[in-house]
Amino acid sequence: MAHVLVVDDDPLFREIAREVLLQAGHKVSLAENGLAAAKVEEAPDLAVIDMLMPERDGIETIRDLRGRWPGVKMVAVSAGSKGLQPSLLLRAAKAMGADAVMEKPVDHAGLVKLIADLLP
Repeated sequence: MAHVLVVDDDPLFREIAREVLLQAGHKVSLAENGLAAAKVEEAPDLAVIDMLMPERDGIETIRDLRGRWPGVKMVAVSAGSKGLQPSLLLRAAKAMGADAVMEKPVDHAGLVKLIADLLP
């Protein structure tokens, strides 16, 4: 059982991800943005991080989590926004240290498989 941290400002996305990941046998922690993620005390095995969030965006969150827990795997997710293509945001996430990326809407089975592939 892996500990997965889901960092996303969309409460519906967080709750659906939580249910899907719990059903897959994972322990799940939730954070509504990067500032809340910075307060998580227990190191996750993997973090799912939205790229566009208020207060602290995905790039800052990736950088922060990587500094705190160098071994944590990270999956960046994005639907883009106001002219920002998700592919551009996700390329930046990959350049900043994300291990994998997924465009929203996220395929739940694909997310579970991706997590299984990333974790030993």
